[in-house]
Amino acid sequence: MFFLEDLYVPAQAAYSGQMKTSIFAALLLALAPLSLVAQAPAGQDSKAQDGMAVEHAKAPVPPSKSVSITFEGRITTLSLEDLINLPQVTVNVHNAHTNKDETYTGPLVSDVLAKAGLVSSRETQPLILHSSVVATGTDHYYVLYSAAEVEPAFSTGKVIVAVMKFGLPDNDGGLIQLVNTTDTKAARWVHGLTSLNVMSLSQTVTK
Repeated sequence: MFFLEDLYVPAQAAYSGQMKTSIFAALLLALAPLSLVAQAPAGQDSKAQDGMAVEHAKAPVPPSKSVSITFEGRITTLSLEDLINLPQVTVNVHNAHTNKDETYTGPLVSDVLAKAGLVSSRETQPLILHSSVVATGTDHYYVLYSAAEVEPAFSTGKVIVAVMKFGLPDNDGGLIQLVNTTDTKAARWVHGLTSLNVMSLSQTVTK
């Protein structure tokens, strides 16, 4: 079993590089079976369960291989390997859909947005406060966050781009999943996260 926190021990840089390669390979291997399940007809899925009742009727989403960030007219695409190479954060959350406590690991959304140019600073504070982030999955499900929600400077909660669940590839979440620690329900978690679109409001002057 591989854990992402093992990848960031400075004294073991060479070993960490090997671990990153192994985890990335595991993520790629996980893509094949997920794609087949996501594309299989409902009848085939029920046969695979040998007649057992399926806990959730919704079929798994197609797995995501990368996340594209749109900011100020530019698109920046981060692969699974890029996401793994960012600083990793582990969160423990309760999933109301499954009624289970779960552990996810991945970079903060703020660090992902920073790679696209939205870096939190005193100068960018007004921009962050006047912006929103639309997160979309491979099944076209989308949700809305305020940009301040995903920035540690403005929120005590954490919103991460999860690439691991319980220390393993996040197969249930479409390999890349948006997870937050603040919502009571997991309605704004996005399975198979494929894009983050930053939209900013222009200031309206009223007389």
